[in-house]
Amino acid sequence: MTLPVSIPVNPALERSTLADGRARFREIVDTIIAERGKNLPDARSTDDFFYALPDEDLGTNRPVNLQQDLNGVRIVVVPGYLTECVAPLVDCLTDGLAHLNGLGARTSIAQVAGRGSCAHNANLLRNHILDTAQTDDKATILIPMSKGAPDTLEMLQMFPDMADHIDAIVSLVGCVGGSPLKYMAPGWLKWVERNLPMPNCARHNGDAVVSLSPDTRTAFLKQFNMPASIKTYSIGAIAREDMVSKGLITSYRALCKYDNQTGHLNDAQMMFADQFLPNATFLGALNCDHIATAMPVNRSQHWFVKLVARLAIDKAAFPREVLVEAIIRQVLEDLD
Repeated sequence: MTLPVSIPVNPALERSTLADGRARFREIVDTIIAERGKNLPDARSTDDFFYALPDEDLGTNRPVNLQQDLNGVRIVVVPGYLTECVAPLVDCLTDGLAHLNGLGARTSIAQVAGRGSCAHNANLLRNHILDTAQTDDKATILIPMSKGAPDTLEMLQMFPDMADHIDAIVSLVGCVGGSPLKYMAPGWLKWVERNLPMPNCARHNGDAVVSLSPDTRTAFLKQFNMPASIKTYSIGAIAREDMVSKGLITSYRALCKYDNQTGHLNDAQMMFADQFLPNATFLGALNCDHIATAMPVNRSQHWFVKLVARLAIDKAAFPREVLVEAIIRQVLEDLD
């Protein structure tokens, strides 16, 4: 089913190339929640898992196979902006990846630069995928989060042969169309981003922020062709204000004012319409803010992260184990 016109999409994308896969993905999520959701952290009902959007198709009523082991399935997470800088304390989807490891999958997090440009990270991501490949891999699935999505697209543009090493890409709140926050941030904050020393990530002269501007990303999308051999999916996020962490309220409200019609459809870092990969099947919008989709701030026992969770990132609870398993079950079902 083609994505309904009621779902806003960046105009740089051709709507007719986007498919609506929400109904089946909801069935997969619902099955996982019913069978083991109560035994996993941050449990939610299926209705609370998703942000309700109009014109969702009816479910298929096909059974969901949760018994299929994930042996031979390789999952590579591509983290987002600044994640490298905080990775020693909290890293992208580590809770979800631990769950997948327990189901037999082989997982890794690509070591990309937290403040590097998309082109710089494209080289790092290519090397990671090639260096960690094994001969018994049955499928390689990339889950790029936030800036990890344009990093991945730039890799495919720079190294077209990498399409032969990837079976599927599932973007998670992917910064595909950039973020208007690039224009809204005050000059002093941009200076800090370019110049502030951080113990775990190089400065890169503010290249990441330039890469995330809507102008940069729109220009890229207009001349990019997604390889037809890769199955492509996108998962977004939309948060009501009461679901947004204290430290993200200001950016959430700024994005709400950015567009009078769809501004409320944002995750406190990005507009929802900018979270779609080219040629993607849309799997749904998560009912949480940007950070909660992938960063397990609420799970950390480190004293500093616990302080941050209390004072700033206080709405990071989300059933990420359910999310990543549902992603992999959906992809494997489609690859069969």
